[in-house]
Amino acid sequence: MVGSITQPKIFVSYSWTTPQHEQWVLDLADRLSGDGIVVILDKWNLKEGQDKHVFMEQMVHEESITKVLVICDLGYQAKADDRKGGVGTETQLISRRFTTTPRRKNSFPSFVNTTKTENHAFPTSWRVAFT
Repeated sequence: MVGSITQPKIFVSYSWTTPQHEQWVLDLADRLSGDGIVVILDKWNLKEGQDKHVFMEQMVHEESITKVLVICDLGYQAKADDRKGGVGTETQLISRRFTTTPRRKNSFPSFVNTTKTENHAFPTSWRVAFT
C-alpha cells in the first residue's frame, strides 16, 4: 500500500539554492525511495502547468503524507524569512499546520540542516517551535 504504515510517504521541502544542492536533494530522495519510502518532490511530482501553490497546499495538508522533510540550508532560511518563492509559501503553510493543529508525532517536520553550525539555517520563525 502506497504511503501506508509499512511504507511511509514524505513531502520534501527544500530550496533550489544551487545546482549542487538540488542534486544533493535528488540523491537523498533517490536513496529514500530505494529504502522503501514514498517521496513526493516537486521535481518529480509537480507537473508542467500545474499550480505550484495548490501543489504545496496539498502536500502540506494531505492525510497520507506521514512526514514533511525540510532540507534547511542558508538559501532556504533566507527565502523562508523573507517569505519569497515556493519556500516562503511552504514555510507559511507548514508553520500554520504545525502550530495550530494537535501535535502528533508522525506529523512533525523532520529537518536536515546542511550547515555545520546548529540552528543557523532554520527559518527564524521555526527556531523556538521546532528546535
